[in-house]
Amino acid sequence: MRLKWIAVSVFAAALVGGAFAQSGFGQPRQGGPGQGPRGQGFGRMMGAGMAGMLLERPDVQRELNLTEQQKNQIRQMQENQRTAMQELRNLPPEERRQKMQEVREKNDPTKVLNETQKKRLREIELQAMGAFALMQPEVADQLKLTQEQRSKLQGIVMQSMQQMREQFQGGGFGQGQGAQQWQQMRDQMEKQMLEVLTPAQRQQWQQMQGKPFQFEGGRPSFFGGGRGGFGGPGQQGAPRGGGRGFGN
Repeated sequence: MRLKWIAVSVFAAALVGGAFAQSGFGQPRQGGPGQGPRGQGFGRMMGAGMAGMLLERPDVQRELNLTEQQKNQIRQMQENQRTAMQELRNLPPEERRQKMQEVREKNDPTKVLNETQKKRLREIELQAMGAFALMQPEVADQLKLTQEQRSKLQGIVMQSMQQMREQFQGGGFGQGQGAQQWQQMRDQMEKQMLEVLTPAQRQQWQQMQGKPFQFEGGRPSFFGGGRGGFGGPGQQGAPRGGGRGFGN
């Protein structure tokens, strides 16, 4: 079961590589901030669904002080979205992508939150994503990352993903130490990403994350494959004990 989950994680890594290739993150941008930066599609893809998954967690619901009405509304919107997504499976790829975006916007669970709740949810989302959130164009713009920094970040992630694929293909995750090896590679990747930032940017990045949030069972892993993920072996969508997520 663990091997199957690791295989899914490595497959996700391969998808990230494809997303980078299509998004152009780290490439010269047309215009200034807010004028259609390249890589925006990738940033949206990586952030899509994160807020919704967090809102399903009881610990996050308590932190946001959600009312029972809000919880019910969120639950219904997420169920509507899952049902609608199932109905789009047989559409042509381009039409499916467009329809999926429409479904997400229509059933965006953050719509039921007030401004204070939205702000705190975003802080928790950044903590959950960790350093990988630096790949989101809006985060990169807020930190005023240079094109050189963006290119370095892309290079670090791509190199790490390649190492993960090679490790998996070579059977490196198959000796009962897969979770630990995966964790070490994630930690190393994050360390390298944060070193790209200037001291001032690292300070700003900490401020953007707000008050540290204690995830029950450990911080969620962004791709899974380790402990504290959003899914994988065990209870679907529930945090699993121990470990630090992608970007702790």
